[in-house]
Amino acid sequence: MKKLLLADGLLWVLLGIGMCLGSIQLKLGTFHTPGAGFLPFFAGASLALFGLILVCSTLISQAKEGEAARDLGRLTKRRWKRFLNPSLTVAILVGYILLLEPLGFLLTTFVCLLLLFKLAEPKKWLTPLLLSGSTAILSYLLFSVWLQCQLPKGLLKFW
Repeated sequence: MKKLLLADGLLWVLLGIGMCLGSIQLKLGTFHTPGAGFLPFFAGASLALFGLILVCSTLISQAKEGEAARDLGRLTKRRWKRFLNPSLTVAILVGYILLLEPLGFLLTTFVCLLLLFKLAEPKKWLTPLLLSGSTAILSYLLFSVWLQCQLPKGLLKFW
């Protein structure tokens, strides 16, 4: 398991370095007059930094504790559970994309966030309901009212 974390960290470091090198070719500019590569450079640098932190923390934790063979056996028994949450998350997001036009932004966002909140932290229903409702309404107010973006109305034509 630690080897996977180490490989993930190295992948993020390499991806961040690649983003930095690619953004340098786009001209960085200065802080007062940023060029096209300004934001991608700092995004790549952040990605590389966080990947480096992951690599270092994995190496430190490996040095502190040895991996037991029984942990490996326990992980293989529950291997399918590791893919359940990511698979459900992808399915919810694909459903969000497919249902955005027919159901509308507000309703689809509310249902999607409700499912994601329940999936991430299986708590009582009140907290995810309040969080998803307030997030959907605030994002609607931000994008539709304040920024005047056209969002799909769907079933809620009056909204």
